[in-house]
Amino acid sequence: MIRDAFPADLDAIRELLSRANDTDYDLVRVAEEKCFGRGVSGAPIVRLHDDDGIAVTCGRYLRLLAVDPSRRGRGIGTALLRDTESRGARIIGAEAGNYFVPGVPEELTGFFRDYKETARTQNLVASTAFDAASDVRRATHAERERVLDFVAEHFGAIWRFEAARAFDADEPTLMIAEHDHALIGFAAHEANNRGLGTFGPTGVTKTFRGRGIGRGLLLASLAGLRTLGYAQAIIPWTDAVEFYSRACNAAVTGTFVTLASAR
Repeated sequence: MIRDAFPADLDAIRELLSRANDTDYDLVRVAEEKCFGRGVSGAPIVRLHDDDGIAVTCGRYLRLLAVDPSRRGRGIGTALLRDTESRGARIIGAEAGNYFVPGVPEELTGFFRDYKETARTQNLVASTAFDAASDVRRATHAERERVLDFVAEHFGAIWRFEAARAFDADEPTLMIAEHDHALIGFAAHEANNRGLGTFGPTGVTKTFRGRGIGRGLLLASLAGLRTLGYAQAIIPWTDAVEFYSRACNAAVTGTFVTLASAR
């Protein structure tokens, strides 16, 4: 009844997700990335319950769980959840590096009765109608390792993993700021959830914070998303609501909860 799924199942998976998506974001567009894209913990495991349910795990994280609405209430979601637990999954949401949403939508947490809340965060939306700042620029492919080494040194391996995906494009979707030829900040867009118009990750070194550099990088990325055809950008997984509200009039669109097994 529950079996492993493979890329050959992608068409059927997309059909299922088109029916079973409970978020405001186009899950079908990023289905391949969410189901078969690697995470920081390695390759994901995809499990299908016939054609009416799916669960995707990566390491300890449950990345995705969806059930056809017409088949809900029949134990399919519970069966898939128990299957993921048997494979070592203990955390729902917040799988850094490759995530669809950063947790369970707040209104859906009641299903996970055996789990406890460990964190919550917000997704925001912002217009892309901004001009790029003159003191930041787009990174080049030749700078890939320099930029990623900078990200790893100042912001950690997980952000390096995610920022690296910005170099998959023909033109890197990553902006940088420099001072005396040294990197001091970066901002990626269209890295995770490619095809949805997502911003981040982004960071500025401690010494240079509070000088408007972060806002400059943000606006450059928003302008970059506009050139890719996006009228709006998703700013995911952030508690810096006040900053983004001031910097680009961003507004909260959803609250997401990270859950951990209580057993």
